[in-house]
Amino acid sequence: MRAKDLINYTIPPLKLTDDVDKAISWMQEFHVHELPVIHEGKYLGLFNENLIFDVLENPQQVGDFHLVSSHLFVHQDEHYYEVLKKSYEASSSLVAVLDSTDSYIGCVAIRDVVEAFSKMSSINSPGTILVLTIPVIDYSLTEISRIIESEGGKILSSFTENIEGHALSILLTLKLNSNNVSSAISSLERYGYKITSVFGQENDSNIDKERLDTLMKYLSV
Repeated sequence: MRAKDLINYTIPPLKLTDDVDKAISWMQEFHVHELPVIHEGKYLGLFNENLIFDVLENPQQVGDFHLVSSHLFVHQDEHYYEVLKKSYEASSSLVAVLDSTDSYIGCVAIRDVVEAFSKMSSINSPGTILVLTIPVIDYSLTEISRIIESEGGKILSSFTENIEGHALSILLTLKLNSNNVSSAISSLERYGYKITSVFGQENDSNIDKERLDTLMKYLSV
């Protein structure tokens, strides 16, 4: 999914000559805390409601303010991951979208990105979510996928994130295609993978039973 596919055309841009009352009214109407500002078709930055409280004078127009986030934009064919990345880095709920000539064509509201993401097939399809803690040096999605597929499972989607304060490890979130993944979990653990969390498991007691059976077999050797 590309940035241009997520443009929210109901959110209007402001002009430098728009008065402050208009800006406030539009932010209230569209339930946002900021609005993009353009001049002659070019993106200049965001007018944020906090700007109103940061000035001591009595500015009348949008152009009287020092706009923020002039760098907060993506080009229309960029992946929506880049939209999320730019939004996170700037702590903003809007990201401007530019065409190949760097002209403003609209903006993406992060709430729309989240909604679109939630409608993706791997999110809506039934299955189990596993969260693993893995040393960075040991991370291999190919190997993990091989272990899960050997137990009849499939990885529908995956996501990695850093662990604050633990630079040598990551969290790996997996969406699997089944609600009964106890054998896959046990197999991952046998290969030394640490399962941090399980969501959507059909019967958690199956995991405990299989772990107990494995232990008893080991003790009987």
